[in-house]
Amino acid sequence: MTVSAVADRIASRTWSDFGCAVNALPPVELFDRYERSRFLYPAKRARLAPYWSLILENWQRARRAGELLHWVASYDEPGGGWASLSSWRSTHGGWQTQHLVSSGTLAGGRAVMLAAQAIRVAERQDVAAQNWFSPSNRFAARAFGSIERNLGPARSLVVPGDYVMVPLTLARALPPVGSVGTVTELDAGACPELADLARRCRGEVYVRAEGLDRDDLRLTDVDRLYRLVGLRRHRRVWALYDASGTVRAAALAYRGPLGFNFSFLENRCDLLVAPGLDPTEVRRATDTLLAAACHAYADFEPAAVPLATTTPIDHLILAGAESVRPYTRALWLAEAYPDLYRHIDELYAQRLHGRGVYPRSSA
Repeated sequence: MTVSAVADRIASRTWSDFGCAVNALPPVELFDRYERSRFLYPAKRARLAPYWSLILENWQRARRAGELLHWVASYDEPGGGWASLSSWRSTHGGWQTQHLVSSGTLAGGRAVMLAAQAIRVAERQDVAAQNWFSPSNRFAARAFGSIERNLGPARSLVVPGDYVMVPLTLARALPPVGSVGTVTELDAGACPELADLARRCRGEVYVRAEGLDRDDLRLTDVDRLYRLVGLRRHRRVWALYDASGTVRAAALAYRGPLGFNFSFLENRCDLLVAPGLDPTEVRRATDTLLAAACHAYADFEPAAVPLATTTPIDHLILAGAESVRPYTRALWLAEAYPDLYRHIDELYAQRLHGRGVYPRSSA
């Protein structure tokens, strides 16, 4: 079946056509299911415990906005099996899809994933979507780690990297900029130099998915939507310029409702460092930008900068930063949605015929 035929076939379908409901589960019930399925395993639950009431409140507030900010697709079988998938608005036209959980059903996982993709096709308002997964998760690695091959590099991107919690006390104590360059916090307008750096580091898919080709770097319009229910979503950006005025590195500090993602990826700090810098320059750029970006996290409850990076950060680990885990990031543009639908459908078809790997739950 061609891409256009897939798009036409699914463009008019609704959640119920897949046997799914949207935002039907109150967060308390959803979180209870997470725990019973061990998606929310004891160690992670303990890590979230100091912030649990705030996380619950944030999910409850977002639910008041319907599908505008945050949606949870769920599927229930008569025999007790269930599955769910959630997604939240990350940028103007970008969504972060996460928390795929399936317990006692293969059909449920297939249903929520296909329904979610079909609805996004039907809406025709997205620019891109993304998710983050552990490379050790075999299903996620197979489903999303292969998208550049299945969807094409012009429409998708896979970025392996590390995710590290840098305590604010450490970030604030990092050495000053010195001779590495000049750090400037960017205003809300467009910054072609930043977009060019992002293209050199990650490519055009990343630029579009993160809205770096727009004139609202601080996500002010998105923040207005979140404020409707008493939440915030914004971004601050620091750029490191060399003596010639070229942007050599940047830190993109995202702030959002704590616990939208149970690894706090809604509050991550993306670090971009230009290719070709030597190791000393990379370290100086990293430290300099962290020292600047920590100002965006002064009121962040875990008192750390959640740093997402593809550059070496061993010196930060040695200095006391916590390595959370390796994370791989998958991004795909809206024009690839029908192909992703077909890709996911084929994976589940293989599993239904006894091939492939499907874990009990995946993030």
